[in-house]
Amino acid sequence: MSSPKLKMARRTGSGFTSPFLPTTAQIASIHRITRSGTLPPNPSSLQATALLAKTELGRYESEIAKLQEELDRLVSERETLLSYAASCRSVLSARQRLPNEVLVYIFEFCFPHDRYKLGQHMSREAEVCRISQYHLIQLGRVSFRWHQIAMGTPQLWSSITIDTSIWPRCGPSPQVLLQQVESSLMRSRNHALDLQADIVWRRDYGESVFQLLTKSAHRWKNVRIRSFLGPSVRSARTLGRLEKLETLELELGWKALQSLETPRLRHFRFRGTFDALPASVPWNQLETCTYDCDDGWNPATLSVLRTANDSAVFTFRLNLYQEPNEEIMVSSNIRHISFEVNSYHTDPVRELFDALTLPRLQVFEYRSPGVGVVVGSPTWSSDGFMALAHRSAFATHLIRVSMHARIADEELLGCLAVLPCLEELSVFDTFGSEYLSYSSTVVTDQFLKGLLCVPGEAPLVPKLRMLAVTTVMDFTDSVYVDVVVSRIGKIRDVDPSGVFEACIRRYPEQRKLTNKARKKLKALVDSGALLFKAVEVE
Repeated sequence: MSSPKLKMARRTGSGFTSPFLPTTAQIASIHRITRSGTLPPNPSSLQATALLAKTELGRYESEIAKLQEELDRLVSERETLLSYAASCRSVLSARQRLPNEVLVYIFEFCFPHDRYKLGQHMSREAEVCRISQYHLIQLGRVSFRWHQIAMGTPQLWSSITIDTSIWPRCGPSPQVLLQQVESSLMRSRNHALDLQADIVWRRDYGESVFQLLTKSAHRWKNVRIRSFLGPSVRSARTLGRLEKLETLELELGWKALQSLETPRLRHFRFRGTFDALPASVPWNQLETCTYDCDDGWNPATLSVLRTANDSAVFTFRLNLYQEPNEEIMVSSNIRHISFEVNSYHTDPVRELFDALTLPRLQVFEYRSPGVGVVVGSPTWSSDGFMALAHRSAFATHLIRVSMHARIADEELLGCLAVLPCLEELSVFDTFGSEYLSYSSTVVTDQFLKGLLCVPGEAPLVPKLRMLAVTTVMDFTDSVYVDVVVSRIGKIRDVDPSGVFEACIRRYPEQRKLTNKARKKLKALVDSGALLFKAVEVE
């Protein structure tokens, strides 16, 4: 495009001035007469001026109107030139030279921050915008090129979140929303899909939504669906082979999935009762599994471990409120297991431990399902754990333990005594507050002294190289520093360049370490012998 020639023009006004415009002296004279209250010496002259002024004022109004039109023209031309100059700069900007791949990457950062939320907390306006992918429509309005990229890149349309529990409150009808979902699926073409859906089956459109999604099931990659699929849902039984599926999260009931083939499935999460668990889960190929059991303590829940992949990380969320109705014995070679437990009595916990034999376990975690400051701690069974440790030979292979339980400091030391290979230990106090009727302090001077390495004596957990405590700070700082120093010495007896790792996470409004303790720990950090972190629990 050739550059336009800019025409320079200079326009001036007409220069109109009335011949009857008074001088400064005339204005001063009329003001004196007005103030004096006397008659003017020549009243006829003033009468003639007053009559002629009407005509002259009309001429002024006409000139002002012409000048206003000229001013409006100048303002309009100025805005046009400003807009054109901005367009010229835009054409020459670096943004226009960005490759399509970079623009697509930038567009992905424009997704709404709540794009993955499910639940009634979403506003109806946000749900409508999310379903229509309104942010992409807005980006497409910037320029023709952006429109082509936003509308024509399947990757941008391949992330879909649907929450039908909000649909009754939305302005558009469910049929219109369903069409918008179908439009996103069409624009995503053959790209792998990231899908989240909360499907309410009591609505007449619930099955229509699920049937629409299952038409693209062969493209599912990361999927989270919260719904109940009964045996009558035929579309659930015709999913077939899901070649691209890597992550699957299901809530409520999916018993209808009897013959699902997922050769690439690596991450599975299920929330529901054991009898609603899909029968076709490939436990032996999973890398991570979270099983959130909604029914009571059902030992059959543990049976999935029998065929689990040895290297998988399994997390069980259990409600151990009563003893089980049946007994089960499960042996598994799994190496990493985590229990997030609600329990008030030790007997169900003992039953849990008695049901397991884990001869290759390396990582054991036990805590409450909650997160944050106000988190209770489940009950614990030391007898059950030590029996499990003996039966599974934890003394030869368990290297990491994380424990947030209602346990006394002496009792915890007794459990650690059967774990000579332990290298990493995380321990939690329970923070009592107005929301929690009890507290449990484990990190005490007695507990820390139990970890002290004393020359000439066999230390507890001799291989310990990491200690993390989440604490109410109910210990003496000098004892803590002594433990750290002794553990560094123990490590460096074997490896002169070895490093000990320590972390203190203190609950809010609890004291900090004294300056003396901080200085000693900093000196150890500066020497390269210690990795240390002290933070407040959020």
